[in-house]
Amino acid sequence: MTYEYECKKCDIIEEHVHAMSESPLIKCSKCQEPMSMKISLNTSGFIMKGGTPTTHWKEKRLRMKKSEDMARRQKKHGTGEKVRPNIAGVETGSWSDAQKMAREAGLNHESYTPWVEKEKKEKKIIV
Repeated sequence: MTYEYECKKCDIIEEHVHAMSESPLIKCSKCQEPMSMKISLNTSGFIMKGGTPTTHWKEKRLRMKKSEDMARRQKKHGTGEKVRPNIAGVETGSWSDAQKMAREAGLNHESYTPWVEKEKKEKKIIV
């Protein structure tokens, strides 16, 4: 916490930060005399830990915004479950078949590689 210390000799007030459990000996920066802790009614530096209605509302709003964004993206792009092996819109039996057909047709077949690898990992085809 932040505490105010006062030098009676120089009439200077300084702020120092330390734990509530500490009682450090603070010396004046001008005369090096010990300073006394000033009891202040200023509580603007006091922070409540834990939730308040304001923080709960902000967190809820953020969660709602994220879920709305996700719903909008899923509506626009789909959930990803509908992706099936195909080449130029024509469905094939597997991703490796789609890659072979793309290679034979002179199309970009490298884009199929991640799907073929995933298919191999899931043991859908025998190598």
